[in-house]
Amino acid sequence: MNELNEDPTSRARRYIAITEMTLENQRIEDRENHTVLSEDVKKILDTIQRYINDARYYLEHDKPTTALASVAYAEGLLDALKFLKLSKSTT
Repeated sequence: MNELNEDPTSRARRYIAITEMTLENQRIEDRENHTVLSEDVKKILDTIQRYINDARYYLEHDKPTTALASVAYAEGLLDALKFLKLSKSTT
């Protein structure tokens, strides 16, 4: 099946699984001389998990487009943490 014509439900399921796995494999970087506190990073990680939970909820309630939007927010926050070198994947 052409990915551009892919069913949004299937795409949301895959996107959620990949983002959730990425979140599970993150660890907070212990960097000296940075001004972001580990507790703040933990709050962001919690927010990411909440977006993933929201995505699963919307997917289960036949709203795959909203599920995709929710998981996209989660992935964006994960990317931000990685770009700022505040977390990295353990795998």
